[in-house]
Formats: sequence, C-alpha cells, structure tokens
Amino acid sequence: MLELRIDDGFIVTMTRKLIRINSENPPGREGEIASFVAERLSEIGLKAWVDRFGDGRANAIGTFKWGDGGKLLLLTHLDTVPAGEGWSISPFSGVVRDGKIYGRGAADAKGAIASMLGALKAVMDSGIQLKGEVIFAAVADEEVNSEGVKRLIAKKISADYAVVGEPTDLQVCIAHKGRLVILASFHGKPAHASAPHLGINAIYAASEFALQIEKLSRKLTREHPLLGTPTIAPTIISGGSKDNVIPDKVEVIIDRRTLPGEKLEAVVSDLRKEAEKVAESRKTRAEIKIKRWIPPAETESDSRIVSAALEAVSEALGMKTEPRGFNATCDMSFLVNEAKIPSIILGPGSLTQAHAVDEWVSIKELVLAAKIYSAIMLNILKAEG
Repeated sequence: MLELRIDDGFIVTMTRKLIRINSENPPGREGEIASFVAERLSEIGLKAWVDRFGDGRANAIGTFKWGDGGKLLLLTHLDTVPAGEGWSISPFSGVVRDGKIYGRGAADAKGAIASMLGALKAVMDSGIQLKGEVIFAAVADEEVNSEGVKRLIAKKISADYAVVGEPTDLQVCIAHKGRLVILASFHGKPAHASAPHLGINAIYAASEFALQIEKLSRKLTREHPLLGTPTIAPTIISGGSKDNVIPDKVEVIIDRRTLPGEKLEAVVSDLRKEAEKVAESRKTRAEIKIKRWIPPAETESDSRIVSAALEAVSEALGMKTEPRGFNATCDMSFLVNEAKIPSIILGPGSLTQAHAVDEWVSIKELVLAAKIYSAIMLNILKAEG
C-alpha cells in the first residue's frame, strides 16, 4: 500500500497548541478550540466550519470529496474532564519531556485530534485522488452528555464507516460496554436526633440497598469475549440536612456497565425490585430514576472497517493484531446504535492516562496513529493508481 509522508512536527505542534486551549467540561467551552481546529482543517484543504449551539458549545467539522465512492467519518472530541489538582506541571502547558507531551487532554483526546489532522494533511499534501468523501468531526460534550455527536446525528450525518479517536494504545476496538447511571432515592421520616424512634432514618435503607448491590454484583457472571462481565457499583451516597435531624431522604448513585445484548428495561427492573424490597423492610419509600444511559455498541468483526484498521495497525506496528474491547463508553454508541454506521475505536494514548494527573501521550504513538488513520483512508476510499 502507498505510504504517505507524515509531518511529525505538525502533529507535535498541533497537540501542544490544542492542550493550551482550555476546553474543560464542565463547564463546557468548546467554542475557542472548535474555531482553532476548523482553521487548521481549512489550511489543510478541507471545507471546514464551526457548528455552534447552546451556550459556548461547538463542533468543528471538515469535509473533502474527490468524487463518487465511499464515505469515511473520522470522529473525536474537543472537550476534556476538568484538570483538577495535584499536577507537577501546568495542565495546559503542553510540555514535552522524554518523548511525551503532557497536559489535560493529551491522551483523551487531543492527541487523537492532532493525529487525525496529521493524517488528513498527509493525504491532502500528496495530491492523491481517492474515491469518495472524508468527513472529520471534533465534537463537543463527549465527557458529559454527548450533545455534540447527538447534534451531528440530528443533522442526518451519514457515512459508510467511522473511526472514533479515543486512547486505545493503537489497538482496534470494536465493542464497548454501555453505561447506566441510576439515582435511587429513599424517603423516610424526619425527627429530632435525640428521639430517633419518632422518625424513619433513610440512611439505613440506602445503606442496606448499597450492600444489596454488592451482592448483586457477584451474580453478574455473563461474559462477552471482548468485554468481560457486566459490572455494578454504588458510587455516591448523599443525604441528610442537619447533624441533629434524622434524615428523611437519602440518594444512592449506581453505576452499571452493560454488555451488548442486555436490555435496559430488564436491568432497571431488577434494580427497582431490589430498592422496593429494601424500602418495604425499612418502612420507607423508594424511587428509581435513570440519570444517564449510553447503550453498549459493537461492530461485526468481519466488517470492512475492522479489516482495514487491523491491516493498518499491523503494518504500522510490525505485528499481527486482533480486535479488542474498549473498557469505557464513548461516542461510538451513538454512531452504531442511532446513525447505523459501522465503527471502530482507535487512537494514541492509554486509558490509564485519561483523566489522570500529569496526563501524557507519547510522540511516537501520535505519529503512528497518523500513519494508521491515513492508511485506513487509503483503504476505504481506494486510491486510483
């Protein structure tokens, strides 16, 4: 396969400049970085624009069409989680040390943006004539409510295949678990803490429910060949109004990771039954609400995008690779489940660095990712000669 020239310096510069633009979410402020990315897309030679929505939210989109043929979507996200405390360097500095670039978003997912831009630049600079169209989309709000990709889908985006840029250690991931966030509320009766027998303490019900969740977690033994077993865990318990008042309301947040094939209704029903059992025994009232739901997603292993990506990765790394599962959720869910676009997850960096203090990505992986993305483009959009 034709190998294009990758501009290493361009990719490093892009990564550092992207890190220096604060796009923490919350609060959600992708306008500045979306403009920056759109300007770079335009300079590379794509038709580019910023799609603004909401208060300071924005997607950056670029397209280039050579003619009739297939359509490939390269998608990643502009936002990062908040930097937090405890960094040894400024989280928005883009410092380079020992072959690594440091900063919030380096791995998740500004490195992927830079590598995708590097791949697009290599293709456009080569002057090669492909068949079809490439679409690049760097979207808002992946870290919270995925409003950016939802907006793309609402605008009827279409493609034959998609590559989602997330930190996968350059491995081809074809499936990810779903994420269900449940709010379980237990309502008791307030009373003065000096007379607890006059009230109904909702903490007891919430605590008992949390322990039931622990028991339930041991029963989740169904296994997926790439994703392992489902998981469930209470992650937040909150309630009470004053230290001398028996609390009449306590809330428990439950994080449930689902496998392809599990039904949302069945999962929620099981949790509701557990909560109602506890509520009845504790003479409280229970409510179950869905706070967030991102369905699991999976692309068939014999899909063309999977074989093209595996071939590109094997060539770049000099070793045979196999499809893997992605341990987090991402915007692939919406592409596969709603837009019906066969998709993979693939990018530089590691999930162990994502959201971490002193987050980093290696320059070597950034360059290799650009080579891989460009090879996928050449494969899917078949070059002429």
